[in-house]
Amino acid sequence: MGACLKDGFLLDANHLGSAVRRNSPVRLKIEQARIAGARFGTCIPVLCEVETGIQQVRRPDEYRENLRRLFRYVSIWPLDQETARLYGELRQKLRKKGRVLSQVDTMIAALAYQMGLKVLTTDRDFEALPEIHKENWLAA
Repeated sequence: MGACLKDGFLLDANHLGSAVRRNSPVRLKIEQARIAGARFGTCIPVLCEVETGIQQVRRPDEYRENLRRLFRYVSIWPLDQETARLYGELRQKLRKKGRVLSQVDTMIAALAYQMGLKVLTTDRDFEALPEIHKENWLAA
């Protein structure tokens, strides 16, 4: 595993989409955790998923502006060759178990593993990878 970001979180599309709203529970938790030193980020594959959702909202320009503001607090972490290697390993491991994650979810898992991050997600598919730490801040 690469350099671990102590108290680092990688936002999946469901948490990133929620955090765009200024008064959302996810946004408030991010603001509180940042004060305590936690780091937050996402990656381009997640942004691609979010953009698909933006295409369906009434005011896409306003949504994008709110997203842009959120990126003052949420980094966009890059995928690199090591991420690709881990992606391949995770896909093969899942295939042997008879499990499948979407390509985007596998990229998220690979980046989280590489950087020692917790994935903020509602997606239960990540349970197929117990080595990936996850939390659901949208659970009631």
